[in-house]
Amino acid sequence: MDIIILKSFLPETFLSLSILLQLIFNARFINDSKFNFPTIDNEVTYQIFFILGCLVLLFFNLKIEGILSNFLFINDESTKFLKIMMVFICLMSLSAISRSFSVQNLNFFEFFNIFLLSLLSLLLLVSSYDLISFYLTIEMQTLCFYVLSTFQRNSAFSTESGLKYFISGSFISGFFLFGASILYGCLGTLNLHDIHLLLSFPINFYDATLNYSSSSYDFFDIGFNLVIATSILLITVTLLFKIGCAPFHFWSPDVYEGAPLSSTIIFSIIPKIAVLCFFIRFICSTNVFYVDMQEILLFFGLFSTFLGTFFALSQIRLKRLIIYSSVAQIGFVVIALSINSLQGFSAMYFFLFIYLITSILVWGHVTAFYNFQSKIYSFYSKPSSSLFVSSLANFFKLNNLWSFSFVIMLFSIAGIPPLSGFLGKILILSELINISYWKSSILLILISSISVFYYIRLIKLAFFEPKKSDFNAEQSQSQIVSYNSSLDFLYLTLVVCLFLLITIFFLPTGPFLLCQYIVLASAGF
Repeated sequence: MDIIILKSFLPETFLSLSILLQLIFNARFINDSKFNFPTIDNEVTYQIFFILGCLVLLFFNLKIEGILSNFLFINDESTKFLKIMMVFICLMSLSAISRSFSVQNLNFFEFFNIFLLSLLSLLLLVSSYDLISFYLTIEMQTLCFYVLSTFQRNSAFSTESGLKYFISGSFISGFFLFGASILYGCLGTLNLHDIHLLLSFPINFYDATLNYSSSSYDFFDIGFNLVIATSILLITVTLLFKIGCAPFHFWSPDVYEGAPLSSTIIFSIIPKIAVLCFFIRFICSTNVFYVDMQEILLFFGLFSTFLGTFFALSQIRLKRLIIYSSVAQIGFVVIALSINSLQGFSAMYFFLFIYLITSILVWGHVTAFYNFQSKIYSFYSKPSSSLFVSSLANFFKLNNLWSFSFVIMLFSIAGIPPLSGFLGKILILSELINISYWKSSILLILISSISVFYYIRLIKLAFFEPKKSDFNAEQSQSQIVSYNSSLDFLYLTLVVCLFLLITIFFLPTGPFLLCQYIVLASAGF
């Protein structure tokens, strides 16, 4: 039976073989003196487009569903939709990834092979239904990210970011293994299906010589439940670390800032869907204990929103401001998870899809800014520098169309109607109010209102702030947008994302019903 179910993993098999063949072909091609040792970053990008396009077709035509090796991996309609969504997100972000890769003068085709390997691990993670399979796939993804973060070998910041990521990732893996070993010692299984069945009934100690449970065994019952709750909490901390929720976000600002821009785009966009899919399954499998942990998740969500907002207020680097803004946005996701209901999980997926579309827009703009800056700086024979918030001063007078695109993007993140970002936040707030969490709802509204300040500050800089008089003439022109055919696909991607941000607000029924269908199919409601 497993041989038949293995056919449901045909897209993953195709992807793994494609990675191997692509690696062999490019290594042979680039070392061939007949072709004068070419630079092949554009060719590799086209190869990635072809591979991802074939993946989408394979997923759409996949008809086989089932369970592999006693719930080690599962494939159903929900996993198929999530995998298609992940591949589409990769396709839409690939233009920004490849362009930022070229801007930073990285010409190693292995980068894209590692990117595909991380995608393969995340596709398998979506199908994971066991803590062992989760650990193996998430570690495979993390190992790929370790390499991607240090890909700029001549940069001390890139090396530092990779080292910080490796140390913090190894530390949190110990937390996960400790929690999983405790859970296995208590229940004798790490399978989410079996864990759900075991925890559906009260587990009591019983003395075989007596017909009743003594008071000492009541003490053991309490201790046993406490140990299980501790193991679940340790695994939850690991999952919060992986999505970058405060206070377990301590690694993300330095790692994202020091890594190459192309790697940062991958870190902040690609893994979110897969990790949160497993997070929902874990919550549903241990639902008895998550009733008590609802307050803890809610606290972490509010704290992440608060911390991300107030740290973003003081940032002067554009890249670091975006990172702390994402920490605040992840707080909304964790708050939706804490609701622990069909409506809460559906609102989480809806918010997540809008967040990913907006993230592609944000990093696409940053990539374009770096591209314009590098061309100007190369004309003056100067090395490119980091983008600062002050670089946006007087941006509107130089780039009218880009400024309006920038405003739509920022208003959506801030949650201002009529844009989809408002709809995603209001759904989560309404679910909080439905379960009578009035104080948390008011606090979340206040924090979100404060976060609007630094988005408005960026708009003020772009539209109303004049350049400083001591700013060099060549620097002041570093944001002028000129036509560049190499950015055509990036422009198209940004236009599509802007269109989606506006239209989903007016036509939200289809996307929200799809989110509900995914939750119903995967979470066991």
